[in-house]
Amino acid sequence: MQRLHSTRHLLWRGGVAAVSNALMFTGLYPLLPHAWRALSGHDLGDHPVRTALVEWGASAALSVARPLGFLPLPGARTHGPRPILVLHGYAMNRANFLPLAFRLARSGLGPVLGFEYWTLGRTAAAARRLGWFIDEVRAATGAAEVDVIGHSMGGMVGRYYVSLAGGDGIVRNLITIGSPHTGTELSRIGIGHPTRELVLGSPLLTRLAAAPPPARTRVTAVWSRGDALVPGAQQRALPGAEVVMFPDLGHVALLGSRRVARAVIERLSVPAAARQPIDAVRSSG
Repeated sequence: MQRLHSTRHLLWRGGVAAVSNALMFTGLYPLLPHAWRALSGHDLGDHPVRTALVEWGASAALSVARPLGFLPLPGARTHGPRPILVLHGYAMNRANFLPLAFRLARSGLGPVLGFEYWTLGRTAAAARRLGWFIDEVRAATGAAEVDVIGHSMGGMVGRYYVSLAGGDGIVRNLITIGSPHTGTELSRIGIGHPTRELVLGSPLLTRLAAAPPPARTRVTAVWSRGDALVPGAQQRALPGAEVVMFPDLGHVALLGSRRVARAVIERLSVPAAARQPIDAVRSSG
């Protein structure tokens, strides 16, 4: 459903992917961010050394799986209650969602569709394209609503669409995983617009914070205290949203966690009639 990209765009994406893979295979990510957080006295949750090592393994494994992002995700043909769109994070692609997509499909949810966007670009531009993609999905499937799951920057794209681009009510459930709603100082390490848009106190985050809470979309923010890129302990709860906090998962490992998958599946399985406004913080072990 998405348009084909130019050769130049694909070369840029290939270069970003190569750098990302190199960082993950060598261990520069996640070991350096975890070490810096630890030496700075930040809360890294339970068992920080184990969390960092598991994060390294998860990051390397999903880097190996990156070429599978050219293929449909598990659950792409599932006939569930409504379409689920998954939005990858900065410098990644939809292959990061392979473990979660498999579990969603096994639970009968879906179809599960990956939305690809240019992570060096503006969040607003990605949200606008997400809106077009959602319109195409609804037209093709006949669905009145969709669910959106965004990891890291992907969650910010989903939030922008719901809060500022007319997506409230079109998206039934918005679930963000490890997303920097309050911002993260590590956003400065990189290239492109996210280095300015996702940093603490940025104009984009200020504008999102000033937007009224969604009236019809149910929002859940999933974080981990063990996340060295977007530490859950430093993120502020979103008005009207449910917060699910884990004690010991890294930024990428959140996507491979069975505990996270269970939390996501529980929320996507709630009937519309049972949905109520939520303003709660839950801690998950």
